[in-house]
Amino acid sequence: MTSLARSLVVAALAVAASTAAAEGGTITGKVESTPAKFLEETVVYLKGLKPAAPQTRSIDQKGMTFIPHLLVVSKGDTVKFLNHDSVDHNVYSPDGEGYTLGTFKHDQERSYTFQQEGAYSQLCSLHPEMLAFIFVAPSGYAAAVDKKGAFTIANVPPGTYQLAVWNSHLKGADKGVTVVAGQTVTQNLVVKR
Repeated sequence: MTSLARSLVVAALAVAASTAAAEGGTITGKVESTPAKFLEETVVYLKGLKPAAPQTRSIDQKGMTFIPHLLVVSKGDTVKFLNHDSVDHNVYSPDGEGYTLGTFKHDQERSYTFQQEGAYSQLCSLHPEMLAFIFVAPSGYAAAVDKKGAFTIANVPPGTYQLAVWNSHLKGADKGVTVVAGQTVTQNLVVKR
């Protein structure tokens, strides 16, 4: 191998090592819920990280239902509330700083920017049977669980954090988790009465 070829190989290895060090790790796991009927109203999130750049997310209203039923956003994110129903809706939340977006018709939308962390129930004053949740995490490192309780939080900067869980009706304890660049760590959680 020529000296130029060796230099190129060494440079490529250095770039690969630098890229691996700069990439984040992944946290996966499963949440067990007792009773199980509240499992799909669960969010897993990391504490101790700064909010990412604000983003815009959407929650729709179709068939007299909020879609999705649980939306996870970060502090500073804006949520667009869409109305693809054939009836008027009035979206409000009594939680956090509380807000009312007024009544809006089919194909109209309203927006709200969340400045406080926590859970916000989403209600419609015209249709009291409608309910959804928006969970405002401290940072973008959060995930709603799937129907089986599984979650994945990707691209987490290396470090040690508190992994927390929120559920609409149940409680769970935080757990410490250490994330290593390019690796996956599994951490399971439990929520119960």
